[in-house]
Formats: sequence, structure tokens, C-alpha cells
Amino acid sequence: MLRSKSFNTLHAHLVFLVALAVLPLYLFFFIHNTDRIPRFECTVLMLAATVAMALVWVGIEVLLGRWLRLLNQASRQLAEQGNFRVCISKLRYAPLEIKQLAQSFNELADSLERQFTQLRHVEAELRRANDRFQMGAAAINATIYEWDLQTQAVERTPGLLKVLGYKPEEAPNDAAWWHERIHPDDFPPAYAVLSSALAGNSEDFEVEYRLRDRYGQYIHVWERGLIVRDERGHPVRIFGGSLDLTERQRVEEQLRQSEAQFRQIAENLREVLWMSTPGLTQILYVNPAYEQMWGRTCESLYAQPSSFLAGIHPEDSAALIAVLEQKPLGTKLLEEFNHEFRLVRPNGSVRWVLSRAFPIHDRAGEVYRIVGLVEDITQRKQAEVKIKQWNETLEKRVRDRTAQLELANAELDAFAYSVSHDLRAPLRHIHGFANALAQRLESTEAIADPKIASYIQTIQDSSIRMTQLIDGLLALSRAGRQPLTQISVSVRELVEAAIALIKSQTPTDRQIEFIVGDLPTIDGDPVLLRQVFANLIDNAVKFSGDRQPARIEIGTLLGDNTTIFVKDNGVGFQMEYAEQMFGAFQRLHSQKEFKGTGIGLAIVQRIIHRHGGKIWAESIPQQGATFLMKFRLS
Repeated sequence: MLRSKSFNTLHAHLVFLVALAVLPLYLFFFIHNTDRIPRFECTVLMLAATVAMALVWVGIEVLLGRWLRLLNQASRQLAEQGNFRVCISKLRYAPLEIKQLAQSFNELADSLERQFTQLRHVEAELRRANDRFQMGAAAINATIYEWDLQTQAVERTPGLLKVLGYKPEEAPNDAAWWHERIHPDDFPPAYAVLSSALAGNSEDFEVEYRLRDRYGQYIHVWERGLIVRDERGHPVRIFGGSLDLTERQRVEEQLRQSEAQFRQIAENLREVLWMSTPGLTQILYVNPAYEQMWGRTCESLYAQPSSFLAGIHPEDSAALIAVLEQKPLGTKLLEEFNHEFRLVRPNGSVRWVLSRAFPIHDRAGEVYRIVGLVEDITQRKQAEVKIKQWNETLEKRVRDRTAQLELANAELDAFAYSVSHDLRAPLRHIHGFANALAQRLESTEAIADPKIASYIQTIQDSSIRMTQLIDGLLALSRAGRQPLTQISVSVRELVEAAIALIKSQTPTDRQIEFIVGDLPTIDGDPVLLRQVFANLIDNAVKFSGDRQPARIEIGTLLGDNTTIFVKDNGVGFQMEYAEQMFGAFQRLHSQKEFKGTGIGLAIVQRIIHRHGGKIWAESIPQQGATFLMKFRLS
């Protein structure tokens, strides 16, 4: 183990002390005692003294040197390696003074460890704070600087340099580099502000200017600095910051353009546009249309926000004020205001207006602005009065015309009933005498003449046909005049009754397939509704006479049980005649093809209309027809 210089010096001092103690004894014995003490004894005595001193030296070397070496090693670890956790131990047999010295050393090392640990924490916090500061300045495109006015040296953060397109090492640490990049038009006023502050007129300064980047483009910069002075008041340095305002300038320009557009639109509106604080305590804006509508100046409204109430018609102001007092504008109770009232202008003219207002909320949900629009609705009100008068006149005309139509229809129904009833007797006579004539001719064998037989048959067929027409006309008249009995009616029962009746009148060799689906219960007259389904099903059977088998389906539409249909696979019809077939005595096929009077569908339509429903038909020629009816459910 190597010894330190101090320890070697101590060792030399011990050797010197031993030599200094032994050599005088040798000299003393050799000079003064050579005659009295034999030389051999003197030699032995001196050797004993030397051995004793050597033992003392070895003891000091072994005992004291060990502790001193431990102390030396610990001191070197503390001083050279910076190990503050070093500790001197194993001092069980050490002298008291050595123990005290070691304890003092350990306490010193522990104290230094605590202080350096605290110092490292402070340094770490300072580094983190500096990092946050640097990142924050970079995030907002800002540069923080320190400007030494004596040396003109500048220390700056790199935030704004990145915006300018420079790396930190490309920007010299002097003020001239920065000043050279200020716009020529902005440098004189900026320098004047700085000079005034440095002259002692202010402790800080604030200035805006344009700064050129490395590509020759200019950005807007805002700079603020704090001047530090010496004890004599002379400025020595400046601490400040420069912030990129380009984005703010762009936003401000957009806001200016937006405000200009808003004013251009608002000032050309015919409606009154206004904005106020909650509760109408202050009018923030009102467009010039207010002067045209109210006949009062905008300045008067700015000066007294409630002055608009003075222009409201006395009959309307009380109601409007009551609404505003009950639910003041700007509160959560009134999310939207919509009110009509009259204005009385200074010249005495009266105008109707519609006032609408709604609140604008901030991020916290609180109302902080009220925006309103007042529209002149005088012409609309005048038109409403005229329309009301026209409606009253029209309603009177409709009532009169309806009464006339009802009277005419009643007279027509009565006439049709009377005529059809009166025509029955002559027809019965014609049919009866034709039968009698045929029997008479048969008895005299004159009926053998084919022409006579044809004439008589034509008379009989025509009388029967005329009787059927009269019966149909009477049925149509009864369908329109018969009082309705509104009860709950099962459509399935009506359909099954109609099918049973038709089956009883159909030849047994005719193949007909009836398919009955789910059918609803409706409100209506059971007698008239029975005739509806009897006529429709009879038509379906008749017009599918050449189909083997005929397929008749009665049901409701999928998802709509209020629409009932009757569908067949018969001859069908062209859709352009779909409306025509519901007219009285209208036929789409000849009498030879399909017999009938052409009045059955007219009766069906009249009955359905009397029940508040509707009927329509759909078809493809030679692929069948579908009649659909819509009723109110029970």
C-alpha cells in the first residue's frame, strides 16, 4: 500500500526522534564512562536502550500508523473520488483521540453528503425549470434574451430563431445581428422607444416591429424588455422577450374583415339587428334600420337602452313589459323571445313588428350577450286582414253553394228515385205483354217465323236490361241517401258472407279458389259495407271467368292493416282507365264479354267515401286486378 506524503513525513519524524534519543547515550557513555564502566557493559546497555527505543518506534508504527492510514484512505476517497458515503470503522482498539478524530471525520462526511444531495436536487430542479422554460418559449414562438449593454453581447433562447429559419449556432450573440433584420420602416420608431427608456424615462419598454427571416419574408414581433441599472442609475443590461405575432396579426386581420362584412350586411338589412348585455342594461350594437323603423336615433338608444319602449303602442306595451318582467331577457328562463306588437312613430304612423331575441352563452353556460332581430310585418298583417275577409266571404259562398248542391242533390235523388220507380210499371207491362205475345204466337204457330221470335226476344232482353239499370240507379241513390249506422264491424264476417252467397250462385263445375287473410275490424254501416265486399268479390269472380282455377285473394297490405285489398287473376285493365271505371254506367268491356250494368263500382266508391275512406285500383292487362280500400280502424 502506498503512503501519502504526509504519512511519510510523519514516519521520518519518528525515525529522527529515535535517533535523537539513542545517539546522545552512545556519546555519553563513550566520553564520560569509559573509565568507570567496562566497554562491554556500556555496549550492552546502549544496545538495550536501542532495543527499547526500537520497540517504542515499532509500537508507534504499528498502532498509530494503522489508524493514520485508515484516516488517510478515507480522506483520499472523500477528496479525490467525491465519495461522501465513506465511513471510518473498526476502531475498537484505537486510542480515544483517534476515535474522536474518526467520529469528527464521519460527521463531516455525512454533513457533506446531505448538503451535496440537496445541492443535486436543486440542480435537477433548476435543469427541469430551465427545460420547461425553453420548451415553453419554443412552444409560443418566443425568445427570451439577456442583453449586456457594455459588451453588446446577447444570450437568447432559440424559440423565435426557429420561426426565422435559423439554427441557434447561426445567430451571433450580439445585438447588431438582430437589429439588422428589423424592417427599415420599423427600426426608427422602435429605436426611439428603446432610447427613451434607456435615458431614464422608464424602467421597461414595449414595442412592435417586423423582423426579416432568412428567406426575406417578414414576421410581426412584439418585444418587451426590463432595464437593469447600476447604483449610479446607468443601464447595464436588459432582460426581455420577443414574441411572434404573425398568427395574431392574421387572426386580427380576419376579425377586421369579418367585422367589416358583418357591418356591411347589418347596415343594409331592413330588419333591426341589435346586441346587448343581459337584462338590456347596455346596447352594444344596433343597425341604422332602427332609425327607419322607430323614427328615433341610434344614439338615443345607446344612451338609454329602455327608450325603445316609448315607441310601442300603448295597447301593446303593457303586455310586452309584463313578459319582460316575468322572464327577463338574458336569463335561463327565456331561451327565446318571440313577440308581435305595434309601433307608433313620431309622425303618428303605426307599424306592426315581430321581435325575436335569443341569448348567447359563454363556455360556462352563462348568458353574456342578447341578440335580437325586429322585422316590419305591417304588410303581412294587412294581408292577413284581407285574407281573413276573403276567407269569410269564401266560407259564406261555400256554405251557400253547399246548401244549393245539397238541395240539388236531394232533388236529383228524389227525381231519380221517382223516375226509376215510375219507370218500373211501364217496363213490367212491356215485359209482361211481350211474354203474352210470345205465348199467343206459339199457340198459333206464328212464332215459327225466326224474325218474329228475334223481335220478341229483343224486347224481353231490353226490358230486363232496363229493369237492371233502374235497380242499379235506385241502389246508387239509396247508397247516397241512406243514413249511416256506425258500429264495429268484422270485415272477415262480411267477406265470408259474400263468398258464401257467390258460391251458391256459381255453377258447380266452376273452379274458384278463395284466399282470405287477416282482416281488421272497422267502424261502419254493416249493410252498406256488405254490399261493398259483395260487389268487389262478384266482379273478381266475373272478370276471371276464363281462368281455371280463378284465384280470388282478400287481405291487408303487409305492415298496414288499414288497407284492405281484393285481388283476382282475371283479364285486368289498362291503368289509364283506372279512374274512369268508378263512374256510373262506365264499362271497360263490352256487354257480350262480361254482363253488367256498370254501376257496381260507383256504388262501392260512394259507400266508401261516405265512411271517410278511399278506394283505388291497380292492374296489368291479362294479369289480374287489385282493388284497394283504406278505412279507419275500429
